[in-house]
Amino acid sequence: MTAERPALGLRQASLSLTEYDPRWAELFAKEAALIAQALPDVQFDIDHIGSTSVPGLTAKPILDIAMRSTHEEQIATALTKLGYIDRGIRSGRLSIRLRDGDIRTHNLHLYHPDDADCRDQIAFRDALRGNPILRHQYEHLKQTLVEELGD
Repeated sequence: MTAERPALGLRQASLSLTEYDPRWAELFAKEAALIAQALPDVQFDIDHIGSTSVPGLTAKPILDIAMRSTHEEQIATALTKLGYIDRGIRSGRLSIRLRDGDIRTHNLHLYHPDDADCRDQIAFRDALRGNPILRHQYEHLKQTLVEELGD
C-alpha cells in the first residue's frame, strides 16, 4: 500500500500546479477552527481565497487564507505560536507556514477590515467560482505561465 500524497506543499522557489483536491476545503475549515481556538476573544473574519478555494481549478498546492481584523498584533502573535512565519507587509501582513523547512503549505494574509486588496481577492474568488468560462481562461493562463517560467 502506498502512502497518500500530502494535500499541501510546494518547495520554496518552485512553481507547479496540481489538480484540484477536495481536501483543500477541509484543510481550510480545520485551519480556521485552529486559528479561532487560538484567538477566542478576538474579533476577525476569515476566508479561504486563492485557487485552492475554487472547486475544480488547478492550483499551486498552497492554502491561501485571508483574515480581516483591527487586532493585527494580537493575531500576529497567535499565528507565530501556531507555527506561522511573519513575512511583513505583502498584500496585507503575510504569514506563511512551512513543512520540512522549505515546503510552503500556507499563505495567510492579515488585512484591515476595509482593505481593498482583500475585497478584490474575495471578489475574484467568487467570480471564478461562479463563472466556468472565466475559471477555464484563468486556468489556461496559469498553465501557460508555468510552462513559460517553470521553476
